[in-house]
Amino acid sequence: MLDNKIILISLATLSAAIPVIIWITLFLRQAQTSKKLLALIFFAGTLVAPAMLGIQYFWTIFPEINLESFVSKSIEDTNLMFAATFVLFGAMEEIFKHFAVRSIDKRTVAIQTVNDALRLSILAALGFSFAENIYYMVMLWDSLTVGGFIGMYVGRSGLTMLGHIIFSGIFGYYFGISKFAIDMTNEQKMLGKESWAAKTISTLFNVPLAEGFREKTILKGLLLAIGFHATFNFALQFNQMIPAMLFVVLGYLFLKLLLQRKVGHLVLLTDVSTKQQSMMPKKDEEVVVELLAMWFNDKRYVDVIHICERLLERDPDNNVIKLFKAQALDKIEGTDSIHAKIITSLFKSEGDLSTADKSVLSKHLEQKP
Repeated sequence: MLDNKIILISLATLSAAIPVIIWITLFLRQAQTSKKLLALIFFAGTLVAPAMLGIQYFWTIFPEINLESFVSKSIEDTNLMFAATFVLFGAMEEIFKHFAVRSIDKRTVAIQTVNDALRLSILAALGFSFAENIYYMVMLWDSLTVGGFIGMYVGRSGLTMLGHIIFSGIFGYYFGISKFAIDMTNEQKMLGKESWAAKTISTLFNVPLAEGFREKTILKGLLLAIGFHATFNFALQFNQMIPAMLFVVLGYLFLKLLLQRKVGHLVLLTDVSTKQQSMMPKKDEEVVVELLAMWFNDKRYVDVIHICERLLERDPDNNVIKLFKAQALDKIEGTDSIHAKIITSLFKSEGDLSTADKSVLSKHLEQKP
C-alpha cells in the first residue's frame, strides 16, 4: 500500500512538472537571475500550498477564528458569499506568494529591474501551482474516471496554472515599479502630476512622498491581483468556462506586453558608490530636464528621446532620464509605424528642432572643458 502511494506521488510530481517546464520556457527564458536563486524562489512558492492547507487545518481546530466560516455565515446571498470567500483566499495566496519573493529579494537583492520582479513572481506562482496540482492529483486519483482525471489535469495545468501566473505576475510588476519610487516621484514632479493616494499615505503615516508612492503602488498591485484571482475563481465556480478562458488569454497577452515595455528594463542602482558623476552642471541639467518634461507632456516623444540620448552621454546613471526615455519609447511603439521607423533609424538632429529649442539645447548641452 505504501509502495503504491509513493508511486502515485512520484507520477503526480512528474506530471505536474511538465506544464511548469513549458511555462518557464515561455516566461523565464530571458531571466538573468542565477539558476540557484530561481530554484530557491520556486521552492519557496511550493511551500505556499501546504501553508494554505495548514491554515485551513488550523481553522478546524480553532473554529472561533475560522475566517472562511465567518464569511459564509455572515453573508446570506450565495453569490456574494462565494465572491467574498474567493477574495479571502485570493488575498491569502497572493500575499503568501509575494512574501516568498520579497523575503528572498530582501536577502539577495535578486530584483534589479521591473521585469525581474514580474518573472520571479511568476516563478513563485508556478511553485505554488506545482505543489497544488500534485495535491489534487493524489487526492482525486481514486474518485475520478480516466476521462475525468485527464480533464482535471489539463484544466489545472493550463487554465488554472496560467491564471496563477497572471495574478502573481501583475502583482510582481507593480512591486517592481515600486522599487523605482524615488525616480518616479521625481519624474511626476517634473511633469506636474501628483498622486493623491501617495500623498494621502505620506501624510497619514508621516513618511516621505516617495515612500507613499511605493506603498500605493504595491497596494495597487495586490488589489489587482486579488480582484483578478477572485473573478477567475468565481467564473470557474459557476462553470463559466468561456469567460474564464477569455480572461486568461487576455491576461497572458497583457503579461507579454508588460515584459516588452522598455520601463521594465530599467536597472535599479543598488550600490551608490558605483554611480558615475554627471559631467553637466546641476543648473544646466535642471533646465534641460524641465524642457524634457514639457516635451513629454506635449507628446513630442521623438524629441524627448533625442534629449535623453544627449543627457545620458553626460549623466549615464540618471534613472529619471532613463525613465523618460523608456516611457517615450513605449508611447511611440504604441502609436503608428511611422514613429516606430523613426525610432529604429535616426533620432531628430538638433538642426531639425525649432529655433527656440535649438537655443536652449546649444546653451546647456554643449561640451564644456
